[in-house]
Amino acid sequence: MRRSIGNHAFAVLMALWACIAAAWADLVEETVVRDAVVAPYSLGPLTDIDGVWELLNGSGLQEGYVIQSEILSPLPGFSGAPMNMMIMMDLDGVFIDVKLLNQNEPIFVSGLGEAPFLAFLEQYRGLSLNTPTTVGSAYGADSGGSLVYLDGVTKATASVRIAHESIMAAARDVAKQKFQGYAAPQVNVSVKQGLEDVFTWDALVAEGIARQFIATHGEIRALFAGTQWADDDPFPGAADSDPYVDLWVVDVTAEPVARAVMKDAMFREWSSLGDVAPNDETLLLIETADHGLVTDDFVRNTSPATIEAVQDGFPLPLRDADLLIDLRDEVPEGRAMVLRIDRRLGFNPIREWELGLLSLREHGIFRPEIGQQRLSWNYAADERFYIVEKPPRQLTPFESAIVGRQTDLILLCGFLTVVFAAMFLNARFVKLRQFQPLRLAILAGTLGFIGWWGQGQLSIVTPLGALVGALAGKSLAFLLYDPFSLLIWGAAIVGFLIWGRALFCGWLCPFGAMQEFAGRIAAFLNIKQIRVSDVWDARLKLLKYVVLAALVAVAVYRPEHVDKAAEVEPFKTAISVFFVREWYYVAYALACLLASLFVFKAYCRYLCPLGALMAIGGWLRITPWIARRTDCGSPCQLCKNKCQYGAIAKTGEIDYSECFGCLDCVDIYEDEAKCVPLILAAKRREKAA
Repeated sequence: MRRSIGNHAFAVLMALWACIAAAWADLVEETVVRDAVVAPYSLGPLTDIDGVWELLNGSGLQEGYVIQSEILSPLPGFSGAPMNMMIMMDLDGVFIDVKLLNQNEPIFVSGLGEAPFLAFLEQYRGLSLNTPTTVGSAYGADSGGSLVYLDGVTKATASVRIAHESIMAAARDVAKQKFQGYAAPQVNVSVKQGLEDVFTWDALVAEGIARQFIATHGEIRALFAGTQWADDDPFPGAADSDPYVDLWVVDVTAEPVARAVMKDAMFREWSSLGDVAPNDETLLLIETADHGLVTDDFVRNTSPATIEAVQDGFPLPLRDADLLIDLRDEVPEGRAMVLRIDRRLGFNPIREWELGLLSLREHGIFRPEIGQQRLSWNYAADERFYIVEKPPRQLTPFESAIVGRQTDLILLCGFLTVVFAAMFLNARFVKLRQFQPLRLAILAGTLGFIGWWGQGQLSIVTPLGALVGALAGKSLAFLLYDPFSLLIWGAAIVGFLIWGRALFCGWLCPFGAMQEFAGRIAAFLNIKQIRVSDVWDARLKLLKYVVLAALVAVAVYRPEHVDKAAEVEPFKTAISVFFVREWYYVAYALACLLASLFVFKAYCRYLCPLGALMAIGGWLRITPWIARRTDCGSPCQLCKNKCQYGAIAKTGEIDYSECFGCLDCVDIYEDEAKCVPLILAAKRREKAA
């Protein structure tokens, strides 16, 4: 009968879960975003990117962009719903401000409140998008590095890591589409000073420092063939084999190279430019054929319209250095100019980059139509002239979380090894002289280390959020942001398949351990225990399935209230925030504990929705791991009478859906002084002897 009721409850839960909707997005209206942008800024028009507006300054000119993070990077949190932030970023990729629009993280809804989260977001002000950042502590790290550490939030580290990744992903997405010159995080490349190398022009060519690129008129004509500009060749008399582009490119940023190509007057002017703009890379271009580098309307000290530079798919802004051109006699003659690129934009001169020249043609006399074709070549400066400081590799969120909790994870692995050993070797474990004190010590470790210290109390919120995210096709990466809890989940799932709910509910649940200690205190104080009858015990155990089904229904029909509904679990109050909450939450958690003084682990047995989920493992476990004899249940009822969980039937059969793995029955089974069948067998042997 009990198994039939349990299977029916399981079927109902699975049907409800299959119906969970994907509509967890909690986007805000434009008016909310507009109100969140405060003076001297204002919200401008919506851009061509959904969820991104122009940010205007006090003069009405564009200052940057306003981004609603959930639209561009909807990373789900532990509730299954993304956190939604408003990101204000200027045109240089610097964060002006990051504000919270809405969130459903359980720890910030009512546990810690939103104040710590808001304080965390304030740390982004003034940070550059190109600055390597991570959530954690710089303790033990190289303080001289360029990695910026954002202080996390105690008890909510995983949630703020998810928020950080969402903010950075949304900002980078906008930067790639809107910022000219935005590249990968900056590589620290500086030019060596005091070099005494001496070069000639021929040496620069021989060593590949000066490189020549050629394109013929025939190649250009082939590019324009089939277009309306095919007959608008400005050089109709040139043969196909004649050079259209004969371009020399030399990176003259290093002083020995500049001296090799420049006469004294130009070198002095170039040196002055280096004093003013030390982060600029300077490139000498000499064109000796028909292209000519720039158009007739080119203005010095501006960006030439027909020359482009690209690295890693990102455009690099070129600008004329406006230097006097006075080259040495051995340098090829032609139209020459020096261009500069700011290395602070992420440009790495010693890695290959692409130089592009545009070939322009005009069609028509009045208001002619302009056609263009692009020629490109790859170039890289010589590494010998540079000091390269490799930037710190930004850890993935999972790696960062592991590094931040490395010691805790090692200790947790050791702790889990002990627990698994106790469960696998249960028959030997109970024969230890100090079996009960050892079990209590493990429960103390569960409460103190896993619960209060490690914040590893598992909650029904996580599987509900994961299920909703999976059905909605969203990423489940949020599970990786808390490796401590993830490791416990892994252990619980393994135990789920081997022992049912026993491993987690009986050994790894901090609130369960707290209730067991409450029961021990009651025994010490001689508080009379209420023994619930078998009939009412079976009925009350169905309550937890009703609670679980109700939570699933809330997730389906009113997902915005699921965090409040999940407060049926007192875990957050008792474990996460140490009872420091509003009085009604504290009163409820204490009521659950006080109930355990009179009915052993009453909350776990009758009300816990996570316990209801774990109870499914009682039906899925791979083996009946508690040994039984034919005499168990008929006639012996000792184990049933001693089981405080009501998990043993009169037949002696173990109800693994309700077994908490306390091993008391195993202790009786293995003890010749306690087990009635063993005592009787011993007496029979003695009588026969």
